[in-house]
Amino acid sequence: MAAPRQRARAPLLERLAAQNENEVGQARSFDRQALGESVRQELLRLLNTRRSVRPLLKQATVIDYGIADWSGLYADRSDDRLKLARDIRLAINHFEPRLQLTEVDVQPLDGSRHALQVRIAGQLRGSEVWPVVFVMDMANGVVHERLD
Repeated sequence: MAAPRQRARAPLLERLAAQNENEVGQARSFDRQALGESVRQELLRLLNTRRSVRPLLKQATVIDYGIADWSGLYADRSDDRLKLARDIRLAINHFEPRLQLTEVDVQPLDGSRHALQVRIAGQLRGSEVWPVVFVMDMANGVVHERLD
């Protein structure tokens, strides 16, 4: 007899936000689809939160949640895009353990100096490992693209 598949556990914030017992039960674990959606929502929160300018400590704390303010960076400057990609990678590595990163790519959107697109590729880690890509831009937020 095959062992039952384990499911990825919902993050604490989602379990606390559940309105009733039924939602709490649904938020306890995720299948592949729900895990991808949960990670997408967490990336949306993480990348839209600005952390303080102080340097990160060895062990990140809740005060370090988010990314540094990037409003002074330009999408058409490669150094600025690399700086933002490093900050995004660091934030995801610290605060979203369900996503094992393979790539963070930041590119200008339509040749604009201020609009950009972030492509985050990696693997979702639950009871199994699945390849995944998330794409974020100013118009669409974070979009989850499954790689089947």
